[in-house]
Amino acid sequence: MQLKIKNYILVLFLLLSTIANAQEKRIKLLGTVKYDSIALQDVNIINKATKHGASSDKNGHFIIYATKGDSILISSIIYKKRIIVISETHLNTKEIVVYLEPNYNLLNEVMLTKKINTDWGNVSVTKGTILNNDKIAGSKPPNARRLTDPNAKSRGVDFITILGMLTKKIRAKSKKRKSEQKRIQQLKNNLSTTIKNQYGENFFTEWLNIPKDEINLFLDYCVGNGLGNFYNSDEIIIKNFLIKQAREFNSFKN
Repeated sequence: MQLKIKNYILVLFLLLSTIANAQEKRIKLLGTVKYDSIALQDVNIINKATKHGASSDKNGHFIIYATKGDSILISSIIYKKRIIVISETHLNTKEIVVYLEPNYNLLNEVMLTKKINTDWGNVSVTKGTILNNDKIAGSKPPNARRLTDPNAKSRGVDFITILGMLTKKIRAKSKKRKSEQKRIQQLKNNLSTTIKNQYGENFFTEWLNIPKDEINLFLDYCVGNGLGNFYNSDEIIIKNFLIKQAREFNSFKN
């Protein structure tokens, strides 16, 4: 009988030692629970392997002991439950960061046009109950569209910005058009000088029979008859025009 008791004690001792060793192998992990960038308070955290738990503080922080493979259950009334399986990364960094999602469908904000009256006289509450209106109760629910659609943050079409962009483009086109017109006018004005320098005096005296001292007069005559319109023409067209003008110019003198 005494031997059996001793065996029971030995088994119990070994069992307690195993549990103690398992507990000792678990590492202290510093956790944080959030919704987006908002720290969540009073969220329940339980290690399902050890049944030990914790609760997050006002900064969303908590402490839990765990080892690799442990399942950590994170639960709250208004947020969806999550289970985190402890990995080597958690053990190496000694940190857990958990992000929760709301436990309800997010809806766009709506305007209530009908007033809702509550008869507080029929509400049954315990004597001495204090009704708190904290920050969470007084805050508006998140706007789902603003959370998912980057364009939804805009309050509407910014007509001033659009008008400014259109005006800027119009001014740029107008400036470019004026610059091109100025360039063309310069080509027209300088065409006679360009022809004189490029073809040389021999072209006028030998090909067109224009006396040397009348070359400038002849070019002025050509300008009056539309020489500038050939600023973008090839050489053959320009020379044919000059030959025709030279015949008329010489005929006037005769």
